[in-house]
Amino acid sequence: MINKKTVFVLGAGASCPYGYPSGARLRELICFNGGFLQNYKEYLQSNKSVITKNENKLGDLNQFIKTFKDANIKSIDVFMADNPKLAPIGKYIIAYEIFRAEHRSCFGEEAERIQERLEDLRQDPNRKEYLRGTADFQGGDWYFYLYNRLIGVGKDALPDFSDGNLAFITFNYDRSLEQFFYKSLRNLFTEVSEDRIVQSLKQLKILHVYGQIAPLKWQNPSDYVDYKPKTDESLLQRAANNIRTIYEEKQNPELIAAQNLLKQSDEIFFLGFGYAPENMEVLGLPGVIPPKCLIYGTAFNLIKEEAERIETAINHGRGQAYNIRPTKIESNVDCLMLLRRYLR
Repeated sequence: MINKKTVFVLGAGASCPYGYPSGARLRELICFNGGFLQNYKEYLQSNKSVITKNENKLGDLNQFIKTFKDANIKSIDVFMADNPKLAPIGKYIIAYEIFRAEHRSCFGEEAERIQERLEDLRQDPNRKEYLRGTADFQGGDWYFYLYNRLIGVGKDALPDFSDGNLAFITFNYDRSLEQFFYKSLRNLFTEVSEDRIVQSLKQLKILHVYGQIAPLKWQNPSDYVDYKPKTDESLLQRAANNIRTIYEEKQNPELIAAQNLLKQSDEIFFLGFGYAPENMEVLGLPGVIPPKCLIYGTAFNLIKEEAERIETAINHGRGQAYNIRPTKIESNVDCLMLLRRYLR
C-alpha cells in the first residue's frame, strides 16, 4: 500500500497506453482528412436514421475543423475556451473520439501486444496507419504496476482507500482508470460481494477537473453508461454536455477539493501531463504545493532543457528556494518508468 498522501495529476498521456489519444493526437485526428471526419461519416452510414438529422451538423463540423486547423493552436481545450460559440461542436467531437477510443481500449497483456505490433508500423515511413487512429497505444502499463503495488494477499485483502493516501486529479474525460480498477478488483476478489467492492472503490478519490463523459454503473447505478456502449446521438450529446472547458471549470466547486488534496500532499506525480499554464493555473499550481512535498513528473517527447525549464518554473512558484524539496521532471520518461523510479 501507499503510506504517504500521494496525488497523481493525470494528463492525456496517462491514458495513451490503453488506446486513448494524447492532446496532440486528438488535434491530428480532427485536422487530417483520414481521421475524425472520415470515421464520423462511416458512423453516419451505419446509423442511417441519423443521417438526415445530422446534415446540418456536418456543415458545423467542417467549419469547426477548418477554424481549429487554421488557428494553429495545439490545445482544443484552449481553442474552445477562446471560441465559446464553437465549444458545443468541439465537445461533441471530443465525445465521439473518446467513445471511439473506449471501444478499442484494452488493458494488460492485450494492450502490450497491440503496442508491440504498432511499434513496427511507427518505424516504417511507408505505413500511414497512424492517420487511421491505430497508433494511440504508447507508454508502459502504469495502471497494472500501481494496482499491483496496492494489492495484498488473501480474500480479505481488498484495498482500503479510506485513509486518503491515494488520490487522482485527472484532466481527462475518459473512464479507463475507473474501469480498470473495477474490472481488476471484481475478477480478483470473486468471493467478495459486489457491494463491498463498490464501497472500496468509492473511497478512492478520482476527480475529473474538466468532467467525465459518463458515470459507470458502480459510480451511479441509477444513471450510468456501460463501458464500450453502443454509440448513438443521445449518448454523444449527453457526453458532450458533461465536458467542460477551462474557464467554465473555474466555476466548479470540485476544484476546491482538488486544491485541498494538493495542499495536503506528501508527494505529487504528474503523469502524461503537459504543464500548460492554463491547467496549472486552474488548480493553483504550483503555489498550493506544500514546501516539503516531493514532486515528480513525466515530460514525454520534451528535450532536457524544456524539462529543466518546467522544474525551474515549479520551484520558483513555490516560494523560497531554501525551504522546498526540489522537483524532478524527467524528459522522455513515460508514466510507468517514473513510478518505477520514484514511487516508494
